[in-house]
Amino acid sequence: MGIYEKSDSVVLWRLWEYVSPMGRHAIHDWRESLPMVQRKADLDAFLRYQVTVQNWAFPELRPFSGKKWKGLWELRWKSDGIPHRIGGYFANEDEFVMLIGFTHNQRKYDPPEMFDTILKRKNLIQKGDATLHEFTILSGR
Repeated sequence: MGIYEKSDSVVLWRLWEYVSPMGRHAIHDWRESLPMVQRKADLDAFLRYQVTVQNWAFPELRPFSGKKWKGLWELRWKSDGIPHRIGGYFANEDEFVMLIGFTHNQRKYDPPEMFDTILKRKNLIQKGDATLHEFTILSGR
């Protein structure tokens, strides 16, 4: 449990991000690729809020449906009118592993291979071929 710099919000959750065998940080890199500053700011604000919420629930959290994706979840928010998502799983009761960031609009996913990628990344972590890094949430102050 921690406290944000220049804030009195107690952090209840630890967020981890997937790091590829080549050292790429999935969520950091996805954040940097977002096309507008507002979308980056909305992502930062969403995660800053989520880590202070004791119990995550719908609509911000939803499980993936289907046997193949059992145990995988998506964090959900909108930015610039577009649904944004982070797919991942719970490592512990207060830790969430973020495997991929994506958008979902009118049954289209960006990146389109998101479902294959999330399963591949989880498998690479389980086999020890990829690692996790604690995600740093920008304070916005």
